[in-house]
Amino acid sequence: MISAKLSGRLDKYIIKLLPKKYSPNTYTLLGLGVTAISSFFLALGYFKIGGALIFLAGLFDMADGAIARATGRVSEFGGFLDSVIDRYADLLFFFGLCFYYYHSREIFLFICVLLTIAGSLLTSYARARAEIFLGSKCNVGLVERPERIILLGIGAIFDLFIYILPLLAFLSNITVFQRIYYVWQKTTSSKKELG
Repeated sequence: MISAKLSGRLDKYIIKLLPKKYSPNTYTLLGLGVTAISSFFLALGYFKIGGALIFLAGLFDMADGAIARATGRVSEFGGFLDSVIDRYADLLFFFGLCFYYYHSREIFLFICVLLTIAGSLLTSYARARAEIFLGSKCNVGLVERPERIILLGIGAIFDLFIYILPLLAFLSNITVFQRIYYVWQKTTSSKKELG
C-alpha cells in the first residue's frame, strides 16, 4: 500500500541525504549490512538500538531505487537483486526476534514471529507468481514490506512488540489471501469474457 502510493515521491529527499556516486546495488548491500547489525541487537534484546537501525536499513532500501532513477542506472538485475536481498533482510529481522523470544521463553510471541515469517515470504511469493500469471502488477493487500518495516521499527523503539507482532502475524497472512483472491477474481473474470 505505502510503496504503491509513495513510489518515487520521496526520491528528491533521499538523494539529498545520500551521495549519488555510489551504485544503487551498493546501497542495497549496505542495507543488508545494517539489517544484520540490527538483527544482532534484536536477538540480544536491545530493541531501541535495533529499532533505530531498522529505520536506517529502510532508508538504504529506499535509496537504491531512488539513486537508480535519479542517475539513470535502473536495471533488471538491480531490481532482481533488491528483491532477493529484501527477503534475506526480512528473515534476518525475524530470526533475531525468534532467537530472543525462544531464549526468553515467550512462546506466544515466538509463534507470532514464525507466522509473520510465513506471511512475509508468501506475500512476496504470491506477488511474483501472480505477476507471471496475470502479466501485470499485483501489489494489492494490507501489508507489504514497507508496512512491515515501519511496524517493526515502532514495535522495537517503543517496546510494543506484544501488540505489533500478533498484528503483523495476522495482517501478513491476510495479505497473502487478499492476493489469492485477487488472482482468482482476475483469472475467473477473464475466462467469463472468453466464454
